[in-house]
Amino acid sequence: MSANQVDRQPFRKEILDNLVAWLEAAYPLEGCGLILEKDGEYRFLECENLADKYHALDPVKFPRTARHFYIINPIEFMRAEDRGERIAVIVHSHADVGDYFSDEDISAATLPGPTPEDPVEAAHPGVDFLVVSTREDGADHATLFRFDPARARFDAALKIAIDAGNYAFIDG
Repeated sequence: MSANQVDRQPFRKEILDNLVAWLEAAYPLEGCGLILEKDGEYRFLECENLADKYHALDPVKFPRTARHFYIINPIEFMRAEDRGERIAVIVHSHADVGDYFSDEDISAATLPGPTPEDPVEAAHPGVDFLVVSTREDGADHATLFRFDPARARFDAALKIAIDAGNYAFIDG
């Protein structure tokens, strides 16, 4: 499989059903979670969106609420590592605005290069990001974004049309 091809095993129907149900239940807030891999097996881990808690503690530093932002507890990343699981995909929803990778998403998923002249780098190398569009009547689309280090940006690698538990895959 080339670097541009997407392994669809993390997107089996069971995993998509679980993550879509979790994100739809979070609506109208952003939901979030992780697709984890261990020994070639994948699973979805539901994560609490901590954005409202961070906002309540420091609204200046964290001006966005869970309606338009997500924060996964960093402990979830450490727990996955302690269990020997690899984070394959960071998942979150966008309520009522579509499945695009926002400027805020890009900022959270990248780190500045070693010098100001250097391009940004992936904050989580090898980890993809799935953004799911949720609406009042349910999830309708999802896009998987993958960091391209040669271009120092995220590109759509896979699109998924969602219709009542049915999923249609379209390569990015």
